[in-house]
Amino acid sequence: MIEEKIKTIINSRKKNLLIPNLENNMPTDVDEAYLFQEEVVKSFNLNSVGWKVGCTTEMAQKFSGMSEPFSGVMFSETTYKSPKLELSLYMNKPIIEPEICFEIKEDIVDIGELYNSTNIKKYIKTIFPVIEIVDARYEKGWEIKALETISDNGVHSCLIKGEAISNWESYDRLNSEINLYVDNKFICSGRGSNVLNDPLNSISWLANKLIQRGKFIKTGEIITTGNTLDKPIFAEKNTIISAKFDALGEVTMRYS
Repeated sequence: MIEEKIKTIINSRKKNLLIPNLENNMPTDVDEAYLFQEEVVKSFNLNSVGWKVGCTTEMAQKFSGMSEPFSGVMFSETTYKSPKLELSLYMNKPIIEPEICFEIKEDIVDIGELYNSTNIKKYIKTIFPVIEIVDARYEKGWEIKALETISDNGVHSCLIKGEAISNWESYDRLNSEINLYVDNKFICSGRGSNVLNDPLNSISWLANKLIQRGKFIKTGEIITTGNTLDKPIFAEKNTIISAKFDALGEVTMRYS
């Protein structure tokens, strides 16, 4: 039954068409939406490099009509090193999200208790700045809500990575400022404390939710923890987009 319902998304994606209103093909709940997501991800036939967590700020949850975060899968084929100045992907209404990303050094499996921002620390290998581009690939754009967002792989489009640092706890992940510029013009700023009060809470949330779903975060995977800005900023073609992370580095991109 799910295979029939999911065809609307998979066929649209394969043909680079916008996804029409799901109507009777809408997943019935969050659990079924993640089953949709699994089938959509399989249809991409891409290589996973880790996970994205979305809807981790009050702004994002209000914007998306959600009450908790969601997750999606990221791929090596759509993960790039900064500066990435010749990015050509099919996108509909892309949004720029400067985020704090972590590399995992050990499988995060069931330990008989919930993960939190303290006991998750030993699993972190490196930290690095990123820009995630999210995109509503639906005909109705960002009028989508939770079930549609999750079904289409958490609206993940691509990731642009800055340089990693291994002494990750030396970075003030809560208070260091993150400034976004477009064509050298300052747009807005954010900080890590906007992300569930601590980006490590984002990783903990993901670890706990994946375990509930019979999955786990694997050694070597990367986790991008959610938008640090307090408002959605739409990307425009042929503009230079730069996110400057105090004490962590800079990420630059342009898409056409």
